[in-house]
Formats: sequence, structure tokens, C-alpha cells
Amino acid sequence: MRFRRQEAFRYQFGQPLPCTFRLVHNDEKYIEIEEKSAHIHDISPHGMKLETLSRIPCEHNKEIEVTFMLNDVPFRFSGKVVWERPFVRTYYYGVRLLISNEQEEKLISEIKRHAALHRQR
Repeated sequence: MRFRRQEAFRYQFGQPLPCTFRLVHNDEKYIEIEEKSAHIHDISPHGMKLETLSRIPCEHNKEIEVTFMLNDVPFRFSGKVVWERPFVRTYYYGVRLLISNEQEEKLISEIKRHAALHRQR
């Protein structure tokens, strides 16, 4: 069986992590002011699965900006929406993160720290 994700790991949160997002309009070069709430179900250095009550206008590769806290460390990443799955009254989205090597290292470090802290409980 071949898997579509070619990642070293993908961390699944036991309790989804709260976050906010907003749309980025590349053609007009601005970011919407209104932030919408969402939850991160899983994350890797290159992507995440979001759940939200708000539908993201999903032209191919729509860019969004996602903000969240992990271990009291703030993160803000841009990403491209690569898939959408509506489910009852909510929407799930796959987001490919557009991050630097430095941001990737920081994210991996905090994911590992989060995993270790929650393993001890």
C-alpha cells in the first residue's frame, strides 16, 4: 500500500489544539483582519489537519495564516489548503505549511516537548 504523505512523523493531539486562522489574498497582497477559530488535530513539520465550523473558500492552493500556542510558545505559519472534507456541521482541511528550516526545527522541538509532557501524565 502506498501512502500519500511522505513525512518522517505526524503528531496527533489527544485533545485538539485550539488555533485561529485567516485568509491570505495573494492576488491583492493582503491578509484578512478577521480571525476564525479552529482546532489542529494533527501536525507535522510540513502540514496539519484543521477542523473548523467556517468554510474556507477553497480554490486550489488557497493560502491561510494559522496562529497557535504549543507549550506556551507562539507559532504563526502560512500554509496552502490542499484538501477539504465537510462532515455534518464542520469542515476538515489539510494544510501544507510554508515554513523556513529554522521554524521547522522550532516546531519539531516543541512537538517533541509536548509529546514528552503528555506521556508523563
